[in-house]
Amino acid sequence: MRIGELEQRSGASRHTLRYYESVGLLSVQRRGNNYRDYDPRNLTDLIFIQQAQGMGFTLAEIREILQAQREQQIDCAQGALLVGRKLQEVEEKIAALQKMRRFLRSEKTRLELSAAELQLAKAGQT
Repeated sequence: MRIGELEQRSGASRHTLRYYESVGLLSVQRRGNNYRDYDPRNLTDLIFIQQAQGMGFTLAEIREILQAQREQQIDCAQGALLVGRKLQEVEEKIAALQKMRRFLRSEKTRLELSAAELQLAKAGQT
C-alpha cells in the first residue's frame, strides 16, 4: 500500500510515517519509481507503536521490541524482562507523584491557614 493509504488507515500523518521509517520503527520497500510500498504488517506495527506510546514506552524501547519480534529473537522471558523494567519505571513515577501530592496538599493547607490568619488580623485592625 502507498503512504496515503497507510496514513488514512492508521491515522498517522505522512510526516510521522516517514519519521518512523527513518528511526527504524517501520521497514518499507521502495518501488522502481522510488515510491514507498508499505506491507500490511506496517499497519499492525503502527497500532502497536501507538499503544506502546500510550503506555509510556519510548520510541527506542518500541524499536527494540519490534526489531526483536522481526528477527524472532524475543521469547516470553525477554518479554517479561522488558515489561518488568517498564513496570519498575511506572512504580517509581507513581511513588514520586504520590510524594509530590503529599507536599502540595501540605503546602496548600499551610497557605490557606496563613491566608486565614491574615484575614483575621486585618479584620481585627479595623
